[in-house]
Amino acid sequence: MDNIRNILENIPESPGVYLMKDKSGRIIYVGKAKVLKNRVRQYFQNPEEKDPKTKTLVSKINSIETIVTETEAEALILENTLIKLHKPRYNILLKDDKTYPYIRITVQELFPKIELTRIIKKDGSRYFGAYTKAADARKSLEVLRKIFPLRTCNRQIKEGDNQRPCLFYHIKLCSAPCAGLISNEEYREIAREACRFLEGRQDEILNELQKKMQEYAENLEFEKAASMRDRIMSITRITEKQVVLSTKFEDRDLCALVRDEINSLVIVLFVRGGKLVGKNVNYMEKTYNMADEEIMETFLIQFYGNGREIPPEILLTHNPANSEIIEQWLKTVRGRAVKVHVPVRGDRKKQMELAIKNAEEEFLKFRLNYSNRQENIEKALEKLRHFLDLPDAPRRIEAYDISNTGKQGMVAGMVVFEDGEKKPSHYRKFEIKNVDIQNDYACMQEVLYRRLKRLKDGSEDASFSEVPELLLIDGGIGHVHAVAEVLSELGMSFPVAGMVKNEKHQTQKLVNDTASIELKEEPELFSFIASIQEEVHRFSLSFHRLKRKKIQRASVLDDIEGIGPKKKKALLKEFGSVQRIREATEDELCRVKGISRKLAKQIKEALH
Repeated sequence: MDNIRNILENIPESPGVYLMKDKSGRIIYVGKAKVLKNRVRQYFQNPEEKDPKTKTLVSKINSIETIVTETEAEALILENTLIKLHKPRYNILLKDDKTYPYIRITVQELFPKIELTRIIKKDGSRYFGAYTKAADARKSLEVLRKIFPLRTCNRQIKEGDNQRPCLFYHIKLCSAPCAGLISNEEYREIAREACRFLEGRQDEILNELQKKMQEYAENLEFEKAASMRDRIMSITRITEKQVVLSTKFEDRDLCALVRDEINSLVIVLFVRGGKLVGKNVNYMEKTYNMADEEIMETFLIQFYGNGREIPPEILLTHNPANSEIIEQWLKTVRGRAVKVHVPVRGDRKKQMELAIKNAEEEFLKFRLNYSNRQENIEKALEKLRHFLDLPDAPRRIEAYDISNTGKQGMVAGMVVFEDGEKKPSHYRKFEIKNVDIQNDYACMQEVLYRRLKRLKDGSEDASFSEVPELLLIDGGIGHVHAVAEVLSELGMSFPVAGMVKNEKHQTQKLVNDTASIELKEEPELFSFIASIQEEVHRFSLSFHRLKRKKIQRASVLDDIEGIGPKKKKALLKEFGSVQRIREATEDELCRVKGISRKLAKQIKEALH
């Protein structure tokens, strides 16, 4: 406590950000303040009045780091950046679209492609979503490609290219810019139309397509006119199904907050051109110590600080704390003014009522699922503590699995569960380097040694710097003993248990030297361990398949005389796969740097 007193005395009276750390140096909370000294001191005043979550947080604080900023607005931006970077345990984090799919159009490319992605990057692309169901996203993409035939491939395309068009061209799902069958100007116009369609500006597109159809018809270009007609009909069919919220063609987001004593939910309805074009559901767990305005502030920063489109107007059910700063920040991110407010009358008020109704329906479903899921997780963790004789229910569980086919492509996967939930950002893959024969025990020893040695050496990688409270190994007692040897060698001690499968490859029991738990007799624990075992198996197997595919792909090209690493890389970069190289003409092969006519013939002969 003396350490904390010294820290508090030296905290500056300036705007900025404070980072609270535990004994291991891990950041457990990030906050901002107009006056750092006053805000941080509040955590240690009147402890009896603090809520349980804050009491727990304070009990784990070992040190506090501060970063001074010029203004409170700068502190807000920095706080958001640090929360996204470190994902502190005691910060409220959106349970939203981290893994949800988006539709991405690479407008920065000469010939933009359209695809699904789960990651937003600042690469100049346009992102639309997120879609709460992957099936909905795939269906939307399917519909879009029928209307706007954009490419989905990874080909490097230059204007004037004359490559062989793929199947998608023949079934009218691509305009084949790779074959020079459409000009860059025409193709980019289709991409712009697709973006406007996803923005909800169908009326604008329809007017333009009508004009084009008429011009083509007048010029006796009936095939092009028919193409415009088909696109008009497709867009009209979709447009008819959309809910019209306004005839004034406004663009705005509607953010409705609902909550109970523990959790919160914010739903966002996207209104573009006066039509409802989509929604996004965001869960915020354990917000019981936060006021409505704090929740709304946290939501806006995390939601719009993720690279998504910001409209000129955002309607809310609750004004955020520091609303002026929020507006200033949104203006900076968008590049233009953004109005953020709670509507009190008229059409805007009616639209918010619709958003609230949707939020209440989603929250009801969430509460039922959350309650059941949370209860089962807590029961499972408590049973783990009891059966394995642990001092506490394990907060951080790491699971390991080896995947191989004989000696080829031996790999391992590490998955992490914290507080019973998956933590994909801490998943790690391992290539087996020092085992030359098929030996699961030796492979597991190598992986655990490498992982725990990094912990012992003070790795800066968050996935290796965290201390595991339970190690789960896909295997039996032999695997447990193999890991115990590693722990002994490193002078470390962690609970270890093996996840045993039955003859049908299904989760059956947990074992170590002191316990053998038949999981089917413990339904909550069975479900939890089965989900971990399935996840680590899926993760390691996907890595193994990827590596094996690379080995197989590479070996075919390696067998061709005259193809070294550089030429192989250039060919794969240009065509994307061996199959595409096999389908390419000699002329197409010759366009690759380093591929002569003679070598192109050799490639064709070798691959056929």
